[in-house]
Amino acid sequence: MTRARLIALLVGLGVVAAGIAWWLLRPRPPAEVPVPPPPRTVEPPVSPEEAISRLRRELEELRQGGKSVVEYRPPGGDELEAYRGWLEARLALATGGEAAEVTAPAGFRLLDLGNIGQLLVEERHQRRGAGVVVLRSGPAQPWLIEVPHSFFDEGTLEVGLNAFVRSNARALLVNTVHRYRSRDAAAGGGREAGDDEDEGASSDVAHVESSFFSSAHAALVDRLGELGVVQLHGYADASAPAADLVLSAAGSRADVVPVAHALERALGIRVAMYPKQIRKLGGTKNVQARYSIAAGGPFLHVEMSRSLRRQLTTEPERLRAFIAALFGGAP
Repeated sequence: MTRARLIALLVGLGVVAAGIAWWLLRPRPPAEVPVPPPPRTVEPPVSPEEAISRLRRELEELRQGGKSVVEYRPPGGDELEAYRGWLEARLALATGGEAAEVTAPAGFRLLDLGNIGQLLVEERHQRRGAGVVVLRSGPAQPWLIEVPHSFFDEGTLEVGLNAFVRSNARALLVNTVHRYRSRDAAAGGGREAGDDEDEGASSDVAHVESSFFSSAHAALVDRLGELGVVQLHGYADASAPAADLVLSAAGSRADVVPVAHALERALGIRVAMYPKQIRKLGGTKNVQARYSIAAGGPFLHVEMSRSLRRQLTTEPERLRAFIAALFGGAP
């Protein structure tokens, strides 16, 4: 090989080496680093006392006028169908399932209270006594607490709120109009609490088949299957003077015996079990009880005397003991 060719070869190799070095050492744009999504904001858990206080404020506002101003207006079939579809969709989401987003039907809205629960309520300017559903999302006990006479049976709302929160129940139903606010109930205003067989008013949601309250009960029972229902009522002391509380399965498969014994031990009260120990206040004409019976589920009808309700709503520790015994004794 001549000297000229050797020089040319070396120069060529130098150019190639320089190209390789440039390629390896060339400046490169910084690698893209994936940006993590912002952390989810998790609401700090609230104490039972805070949850009860918040729910009490919301429900009292929603019930304003229900005793003397708002007149009950019963729903039509299409209204009940839309309402139930909305509730079922919300319930599917609350229990971890999937559901298409369903818009609230006309006259209703959703109030989100964070980890306390969601309220399915009627619009303030369209109030008609439709009632309120409080729905707990996430883990919950398979209990449905119902307060169908929150105005007439004074004190049952406070007991129901505490029961819902402290038992970690799945849902709470509360009426938002007085038992005798419908046009067909003019004679009911002077009745004493305790007439649980009365069926004279369409605004009495415990005794009429077609209501938003009953539709919510049916949706919850059908969706959740093995759901225990506890419905709270009150009676005048004179209606059952030998008892502080009357406990009934209302014909369902619920076993009242362990519940009665748990309440007697915890509170030292006199519990009468229907129908063996007392022949009244058994809730045998209660429409929610009948639906649960048809579905094969347990239904507990709890009648509290006026004196007992006064104790429970003025003595917090006694109320907590009552709830612990009620749900601890129930199957």
